Amino acid sequence: MPLWTQCLAAVSVCLLASGCVDDHGRGDMHAAVSECFFKYPFAKGTAYQRFNCIYQAHAHYGPEAMGAQYSLRLQVDLASLKVGQDVDSGTLTPEEGKTTLRWVTDKAYAQASQLQAWLAAHPQRN
Repeated sequence: MPLWTQCLAAVSVCLLASGCVDDHGRGDMHAAVSECFFKYPFAKGTAYQRFNCIYQAHAHYGPEAMGAQYSLRLQVDLASLKVGQDVDSGTLTPEEGKTTLRWVTDKAYAQASQLQAWLAAHPQRN
């Protein structure tokens, strides 16, 4: 996968749920996640390591850096770990893994958007 594509993927994954945006302006979490993309290419044998590295970075910096969608981001991370295992074991080819990751990310984003719209339409009353 070309370097620019990896960088674009890192940025889009971070921005999915407001991740890497808050980080108090330091960009530490973004740098940690980007390092995972460079250290572990998305290929059979390294896919799980990549997603575990990303999960660990997100968990390390936590909700303060991730923002309001922290739990959603971790759910996507856990789904990514499963995809990584499937790619490493040969159950999925790297191309099938990429397609699955796009599906997981798109579905999570759509569900989060629907939830936010529902919450906006039904404010809590105290």
